[in-house]
Amino acid sequence: MKWGIFSLSQIPDQTRRVAAFDADMRMFELAEQLGYDKIWIAEHLFSTYGVVTSTQVYAAAIAERTRRVRIGTAVVVVPFNHPLRTASDFALVDILSHGRLDFGAGRAYQPHEFRGLGVPMDESRAMFAEGLEIVLKAWTEERVQYRGKYWTIPDPVEVLPKPIQAPHPPVYQASISPESFETAARDGWHLQLATPFTYRTYRERWMDALEESCQKYERLCREHGRDPKAAERMILLPFFVHEDGRRAREIYAPCVEWFYAKVTQNQLAGAPSVVPGYELTMTEGRRTRELGYLSFDKLHEHGAAIADDPATCVDKLREMKRRFGITEFVLWFNVGGIDPAHAEASMRLAMERVIPHV
Repeated sequence: MKWGIFSLSQIPDQTRRVAAFDADMRMFELAEQLGYDKIWIAEHLFSTYGVVTSTQVYAAAIAERTRRVRIGTAVVVVPFNHPLRTASDFALVDILSHGRLDFGAGRAYQPHEFRGLGVPMDESRAMFAEGLEIVLKAWTEERVQYRGKYWTIPDPVEVLPKPIQAPHPPVYQASISPESFETAARDGWHLQLATPFTYRTYRERWMDALEESCQKYERLCREHGRDPKAAERMILLPFFVHEDGRRAREIYAPCVEWFYAKVTQNQLAGAPSVVPGYELTMTEGRRTRELGYLSFDKLHEHGAAIADDPATCVDKLREMKRRFGITEFVLWFNVGGIDPAHAEASMRLAMERVIPHV
């Protein structure tokens, strides 16, 4: 088992942005000191939902503040940048970190980000596939020439630097929809799972649905001649542990509800009810909100957010490991602008009283 931490760098009060980023960096350094295996970060635009606009910039900063812990992206939004820039930037991150990069990629899901950049949201899946193909060519081929629908490289170009890891940094596919599991199985990518998004799509049956998707992934891997157990399966989940389970929920609940309120606001603001390519997640996400499933009590009841005493946390994580074949838990301690002191105390307690028993 591997253990990671996650930060979306949510800063509700922007007057505290310097202090908040400093607290993030202290948390990353503490994670390495405590023995966590990986730090996962994400990128978002135009909202306090997440104010890291460039995972390559943030990953480079983390690389300079740490020495051992791996650095993962959850995710790099491939349609938002030219693939050659993405390939070059993250190769540089791999070098600066001495080969510690894990490259998680996805296509984004918040309509206001696509509108802000003028990128067609309904073409994101095709853009993602084309862009990732170019990134991998840039990392593994001496020169790249490409003619696609979205990007054209008319003359062969040498993309430098090349990453340290061979043939390239590990690639993780953000996997929620059935199509994403099919892509991961076909192309041989590691799985990047996340309870906040699977739960918003499937509500109380999210664990059953995810188990079914993992079983389908295994079947498709075998059909493509791949060992389904060879790929990593990481899962991101809101997580908080306290000696007193009731107190854990009191501290954590308002922060988790802030996160869900913000993502709901971002997805509703001026957006069409359904965007082609996002039919399942957008339709079911709206129903999840309307039915009241985004309250912390519901999230906790159905296991999509864990805030408990150590023994209960151990039981819940063991169940996820068993059902989904998880190889890495990524614990999200600092959701919604939580007091850094609470997040750090929970990180310590998890390492002492939870992780050794899972």
